Amino acid sequence: MPTDKLLLEIGTEELPPRSLKQLMLDLEQNLSKQLTGAGFTFAKTRSFATPRRLAVVIDKLSDRQDDQQIEKRGPSVKAAYDDAGNPTQALLGFARSCGVDDHKTLERLKSDKGEWLVFRGTRKGKSIQEEIERLISDSIADLAIDRKMRWGSSRLEFVRPVHWVVLLYGSEIIPAFILGKIAGRTSRGHRFMSDGECEIPTANDYLAVLEKASIVADFEQRQQQIRKQLNDKASLLKGNLEIDEALLEEVTALVELPCALSGSFEASFLAVPEEALISVMKKHQRYFHLTNDKGKLLANFIAVSNLVSKNPDVVIAGNERVIRPRLADAAFFFEKDSATTMDEKLSRLQKVVFQSELGTFFEKAERISKLAESIAVKVEANQAACGRAGLLCKADLVSDMVNEFPDLQGIMGAYYAASDGETEIVCNAIRQHYLPNYSGGELPSDKEASCVALADKLDTLVGLFAIGQPPSGSRDPFALRRQTLGIIRICIENELPLDIRSCLQTALDLHARTTSPNVVFDYILDRLANWYGEQGIEAEVFNAVRLSQAGISDLLEADHRIRSMQDFRQHEQAANLIAANKRVANILKESDIASFPPPDPSLFKEASENNLADHVKSTRQAFSAGRLDYEEKFLQLAQLQPHVDRYFDDVLVMADDENLKNNRLATLAELRLIFLEVADFSLLQS
Repeated sequence: MPTDKLLLEIGTEELPPRSLKQLMLDLEQNLSKQLTGAGFTFAKTRSFATPRRLAVVIDKLSDRQDDQQIEKRGPSVKAAYDDAGNPTQALLGFARSCGVDDHKTLERLKSDKGEWLVFRGTRKGKSIQEEIERLISDSIADLAIDRKMRWGSSRLEFVRPVHWVVLLYGSEIIPAFILGKIAGRTSRGHRFMSDGECEIPTANDYLAVLEKASIVADFEQRQQQIRKQLNDKASLLKGNLEIDEALLEEVTALVELPCALSGSFEASFLAVPEEALISVMKKHQRYFHLTNDKGKLLANFIAVSNLVSKNPDVVIAGNERVIRPRLADAAFFFEKDSATTMDEKLSRLQKVVFQSELGTFFEKAERISKLAESIAVKVEANQAACGRAGLLCKADLVSDMVNEFPDLQGIMGAYYAASDGETEIVCNAIRQHYLPNYSGGELPSDKEASCVALADKLDTLVGLFAIGQPPSGSRDPFALRRQTLGIIRICIENELPLDIRSCLQTALDLHARTTSPNVVFDYILDRLANWYGEQGIEAEVFNAVRLSQAGISDLLEADHRIRSMQDFRQHEQAANLIAANKRVANILKESDIASFPPPDPSLFKEASENNLADHVKSTRQAFSAGRLDYEEKFLQLAQLQPHVDRYFDDVLVMADDENLKNNRLATLAELRLIFLEVADFSLLQS
């Protein structure tokens, strides 16, 4: 079957930079899926994107679908003919639907249930020219676009207005009507560095033609060019470049022909906290910043232009002129905010509502302070520092700097607190109490910051659950899912031994709410299960620990147990031990195991009964001594397995003698209880 290369290019107004790469990948994936589903074969696909185009190239695409063998069953023979042997309307209708003029040519299919008429034929495969318009349209319709646009008088919708469409199969234009445009071979080059329209002779020529038109169409190639140019400029300036990958991707999506240029600003601006200056450069101007060997910010920046100018000094001067007022604003805000103390800012929070039913940010700060102190006692942190940091951690929300640069909340509070003479511990806790602020993000660096971060997150979580506003579906305005994951990671990764259920109760008491903490705690455990699942730990392992007698209360302790259980699953005796636990659990499923008295040794009839009882007793003594970690406990339990097997081989538990039966059930109950102290092994797959 002949094969050739297919090119699809959709030319638009400037596409949203933050979603450009994903749009490119989704279009490639959707079109590949549509072609495969329609029966077309191809070798590989590549996708391209610039601010004004999305493109997909399909290599060695077959020009026609394979022919398909069709078998279509019609009415039964009985229903196909009347008593006189004439064809019924059911038969004639079936024949017409199959394109058969003479119903007598239909075949018959016999089975145990009767005899039917059947049509067998060949459906000729359609050509790519016949099918591609529909497949492309379906691919576009399946793109995940948050906000679609309409333009002109058309009802068509796309992420941005469409100006041209290229659709080539080899050198042939495929006539198609896509997004309101008739497909052709005319693309467009760089807005300022080309002659405008450019003709693409064949799909193979796509990249070469665009390169002549000053377009770097390959997203990854363009990104690598920018990275190299940035590093080259940084070397010339003798500065260290810390490339923010998200910013690099956004800048790549903003240019078609990258050209890095370096500029500078007055060194006097360096008196402003560097986070504010970096925020101005990154968020407002998409500039990359530089630091010296000591990690201090330099008064230089690197910008990426969308053209190669004959007068780069003019472009640099323009960038410097634009950044200067932004930096001046930051300096003004910082000076103005520094004129008031954090305590004065705190008092202004009495007029700032956190949530209508949960009060102001001032009330929230008071709750955070008390809860942070409570947590500090439990993890042996500096209680006074936690209380002070908790009280001041939201004060910078009323500052002009945070009002202008919301991403600096907490960070600016730390600077203002330091200016007021607060201790380094307090300042650091204020700075870091929002951490982690994204999935997998940095955690607070010390116990005090961890206490304040936990207090803030627990207060929000408990408060919103208490007023009946938990996350639902895609609605989570207070980011409770992320905050819950933050609670989990801080406790486990920062190794804080903390009874979370107790902390939830304290938070509820501070809210003056009588709601049970169990609903919130179950939500945390559900998120914990998802967290472990993402790390490859099976749900059954997590549930075995969650549903044990000890349950989960201290997340750090539970983490040790869960990971030890995961490792134990690989032990050679694990399968038999799990199977024995299932057997014990099934025998006792109708019983309240806690209600059984200790087994009476005088009623033991078999040596294996005494043997199992002795080993259970010695295991319990080893557990009670408190010298074993979980790995050792699992191995200790594993040593019971041969004794359990021997017990079941020798002993009939459900004996006719009621006293004997109850005593043997008591032995099994004692056995099950010692396992349940660690985990419910019966929930595991052997």
